[in-house]
Order: sequence, then C-alpha cells, then structure tokens
Amino acid sequence: MTGAASPGRWGDRDFIRVWDARPPTPLRAEQLDILATAVKDGYRKGARILDLGCGTGNVEKLILDRLPVARFTGVDRSPVMLEFARDKLKDHGDRCRFVQSELGHLSPLRLPGRPFQFIISVNVIHELTHPAKRRLFRSCRSTIARTGLLLIVDRLAIDNRRLRSPYQSVLRRLQHIHGIESGEYSAHFADPEHKDDEHAATLDQYFRWLRKASFRPALLHLHFHKALIAAVPETPAH
Repeated sequence: MTGAASPGRWGDRDFIRVWDARPPTPLRAEQLDILATAVKDGYRKGARILDLGCGTGNVEKLILDRLPVARFTGVDRSPVMLEFARDKLKDHGDRCRFVQSELGHLSPLRLPGRPFQFIISVNVIHELTHPAKRRLFRSCRSTIARTGLLLIVDRLAIDNRRLRSPYQSVLRRLQHIHGIESGEYSAHFADPEHKDDEHAATLDQYFRWLRKASFRPALLHLHFHKALIAAVPETPAH
C-alpha cells in the first residue's frame, strides 16, 4: 500500500475504491509484468509467496491469473485494504492468507508459510524510514528459503537539483509516447521545490542494506526513478 505520510486515506473505503480502480501507468505495468514472469518461471509447486504491503491484492491477482497454483501470504497495515484483498481473491480459497502488520516492525513468527520461495514488495518500501528498511531486510533474510528470491519494485531517490533538466526531458518523452498528462509519471519528484514526505532511498543504499542483511542484490530493470531489484540469500562461505 502507499501513502504512509497520510495514513487516514487507507482507512477510507471510498478513497480506496477509487484508488484501486485506477489502471497502472505503462512503466508500472511493465515492471509488474517482469516481476510476475520471474515468479511464474521460478515457482515450485506448494511454495508460498510473501507479499510485503499487499494492499488490495492486485499483484496477487496478476500472478494468479498466470499461475493459478501460487500460494500467498499478504501483509499490510490497513485492515480496510486487506478487506478489499480478501474480497478480490475470494475465488482462490485458502491460497491467499493475510496478516495485518506494520512492515517496519514485522515479526517473522506471525507469518504462515515460512520459509518463502519468493518475497515481493511493490511500491511500498519507500514509505519506511531508513532504519525500518534495514530491519525489514533482516526480517526478509530470516524468512526466505535458502534458494529463494526477493523482488522489490519501488521508486528511488534522485538528485533532482543537479539533474533536474534531463529528468524533466525523460518525463516529457514518456508523457509524449504514452499520451499521459503531466504528473502521471511523478513529475513532482523531478521538481527541486517539491517536498517529499516519504523516504525514498538511492540504488546504492538499497544494495548496501541488502548486502548488510546477507543478500546478493542485482538490478533487473530501471526506468527513470522506478527500479525492479532482485536479491538472493548470500551463501555462507565454507
């Protein structure tokens, strides 16, 4: 789920209903397609996928449409979002379980289905403070299978003062190609005067924190400030 800076929205059913009905932007759709493909190609029957910040269950639905045997544990802090997810995925029975929890203080012991073959998180981790991100990555390491895969889709912090001009050129190009009006590609994040109330991290920070948590990270896809990061558990040296 998004919007940690204004948590009241995520308890408002009318707001969530409108928010949930919006189609994904082309960039988001492309990265979700890559994520879903990676899960489908690597899934082992009977394994469970952990979705950190599952929101209304859109990522689960995307993957289940391609991989009906997939099993999920979805975590979100909003009970209303989880209600939407349960309703959206009710036809999949017990393949989807849900846990209400703050990601920054997630207890691995509360998560059914450990160890997880896949841990995924889509456009959520930038809401967490940097110390909470580091705690979450340590929690991921303790709950992922030895041969598991962590997949993160999120926006990155960018140098919007020194690189404002090329960033805005990229935004204009994207808006021209896809016919999207200004703002749909987070144009305000390229504005040095915009006050960012969230906690986006740079790619270097992500990699450093993941390595510190004993993951080996890699960049699968990057477009403007939207990244798809993969990480596997580091194998202890013998």
